[in-house]
Amino acid sequence: MSNPPIYEHLLSKLAAVYEQGPDPALEQFEIRTDVYLDPERFEREQSLLRSLPMPLAHVSQLAAPGSCLVHDRLGVPVLVTRQRSGELAAMLNVCRHRGTRLVEKEGFCRLKKGSHCAYHGWTYDLGGALSHVPRQELFPTLDRRAMALTRLPVTERFGFVWVVATPGQSYDFDAFLDPLTPDLEPLGLQDHVVFRRGVTTAKTHWKIVMEAFLDGYHVRHLHKNTVGPYFEGHQSFSETAGPHVRAIVGRGSLEEAVRAGSVGDIRDIATPTYVFFPNTVFVAQPGFVSRATAYPLSIDEVYWEHDLIIPESPVDEKALAHWELNYELIQNGVFKGEDLWVCEQIQRGLRSGANERFTYGAEEAPIEWWHGELDRRLARMSDG
Repeated sequence: MSNPPIYEHLLSKLAAVYEQGPDPALEQFEIRTDVYLDPERFEREQSLLRSLPMPLAHVSQLAAPGSCLVHDRLGVPVLVTRQRSGELAAMLNVCRHRGTRLVEKEGFCRLKKGSHCAYHGWTYDLGGALSHVPRQELFPTLDRRAMALTRLPVTERFGFVWVVATPGQSYDFDAFLDPLTPDLEPLGLQDHVVFRRGVTTAKTHWKIVMEAFLDGYHVRHLHKNTVGPYFEGHQSFSETAGPHVRAIVGRGSLEEAVRAGSVGDIRDIATPTYVFFPNTVFVAQPGFVSRATAYPLSIDEVYWEHDLIIPESPVDEKALAHWELNYELIQNGVFKGEDLWVCEQIQRGLRSGANERFTYGAEEAPIEWWHGELDRRLARMSDG
């Protein structure tokens, strides 16, 4: 692919870091460890996550009419469906009669006409409208239109299905997603497919996990047995994009390619990484993209969901083996075997009293930006 203008911008900034070193304005900083230990703060963080767009699926996973997703990891039961019209609907997976869960099993599914309550038989169409009430004469004043499933804001953007897990009439998705349009739109991910979804849980705090993807400092060390050798001599550059963070990490071949003026696809010589505030990571690898989201289950446990997204479904055994190797490397080698593993090591010492504060260096500056955005939004919640 040709490099979009934003990649040329990132490349020039990264080249300057190689020549001049990190921005001297970036300084060492500290974060108090009690932000990972306060139960009341954790509850407010969960509420904040439910108020923001989450990329629950790639569009290829909900492409056909009747396809659906049951997703519980935000602490509320979410149901997303593709309607016969082709439009998406997102709603709470809760019957409006007596509150029964409608589609029981979590994950991707198929609904022929809609959902059916096992308790009393109330039936809803794919858009959540109440379509049938057994013995409706028992409810002489029932307004069916008022008893549709509780809708959630939903949209499609960058090839993903974004849902806000708090009921509301509308949500300004553009204001939230637009800052990273120059980066993700040129990738054409709406025409890609998910090779595999990997999920796991880890015994660690969700903010510790997010910090791992806002830090270019650790790559050569933590990932020395997997992808670290590709980043020999690497440097990184990061900047904010609205509430989000865009970053780029140089691979070992970057300096030579820049000197030769032979930069084709930037992903061959550097890795662009995006943190969609607050809990989603996009990593643009050579030939594919990883989308991963960290959902807090409790103050010391996180649910990790990773889609490996490729240009097309494997057409033969050779292609299948290629993507199997990539999936194994990224999901089980890098993410689960190293990133989540080291986060669990941090969690194990968190309550020991060894550190009242964590210390961060200049290359970890995006962590401070991200925490600042989180603190500001939590403060607005409290004020509101």
